[in-house]
Amino acid sequence: MAITTLDLRDRNGAGKPAVRSATSRRSQRVVIDFPVTVFGQGVDGKIFAETTTTTTVNAHGALVNMNKEVDTQKPAILGNPKTQMEVQCRVVYRKEIVKGRYEVALEFAKPFPRFWGINFPPEDWNPAERKRAGSPAKQDSSLTKGQ
Repeated sequence: MAITTLDLRDRNGAGKPAVRSATSRRSQRVVIDFPVTVFGQGVDGKIFAETTTTTTVNAHGALVNMNKEVDTQKPAILGNPKTQMEVQCRVVYRKEIVKGRYEVALEFAKPFPRFWGINFPPEDWNPAERKRAGSPAKQDSSLTKGQ
């Protein structure tokens, strides 16, 4: 069974995300609610800073939900209050999910896995193949004899 994910970059020119195989991802996505600050320019031309949270992160960027409609043609800066780091990004995707609320994909100018201060799963990790919790291990009776 092939797992597919959405590639948020518009590669087909139709304004719709392209679908690509999960095995071709550049780095593993981690679903995490992580506080960040996005510095950018709105479609109104005004510079802004918005504190928000991520939906997913990876070594190449993040998906965030925002109140501000960020200009997709302008660079942005993503700030991580946990690591005190900032990184230049480009806006690769923006969609209004509800009135005045946007889903925004930010791609780092260069891969920067240390930005998040977390350890990412290995590239060949498949969450569908995680070990399931089993029954507790049986206690070795030779260890309990004589107690």
